[in-house]
Amino acid sequence: MKETQKGYWIYSVIAIIFGMGLFAFFAYLLYDLIVKLATTEISNDTLIQSLITLIITVFIGGYFSKGLEQRNNKKLETYKVQKEVALNIIDLMGMIVNNKNKEQAIQLLIVESYKVKLFFDDELLKSINNFCQEKDTSKYNLYYIDITDKLKKYF
Repeated sequence: MKETQKGYWIYSVIAIIFGMGLFAFFAYLLYDLIVKLATTEISNDTLIQSLITLIITVFIGGYFSKGLEQRNNKKLETYKVQKEVALNIIDLMGMIVNNKNKEQAIQLLIVESYKVKLFFDDELLKSINNFCQEKDTSKYNLYYIDITDKLKKYF
């Protein structure tokens, strides 16, 4: 317990020093700006140019950061859904291979295959359809291994 507290104190001290240093840097920039404005003549053109630059930077930066955030959120949600569907498929296939509620599990696997069409490639969908249509139970293990290998590439 003391080791985690020691690490916590070290992290806290470093964070406080960094925060105060950042605050001091901003204070220095503000001080420098005030000194330069007081000692040099500023024209309306300079002021307008700096305001336009500031506004354009803020709006364009905000636009691109929102776009990037939206794209990353979409990828994350797709990953979560793919993971959930993949785990459901593996569970259902395990039930079928072990002959537990086989007919019901096949029907549920067919329902999950509709989601596979949306979030995975067609090759995986074909493999699942072949698995569901297979009558020879000795080939179930081969399909199981093949499908799990295809699902691995999404993780």
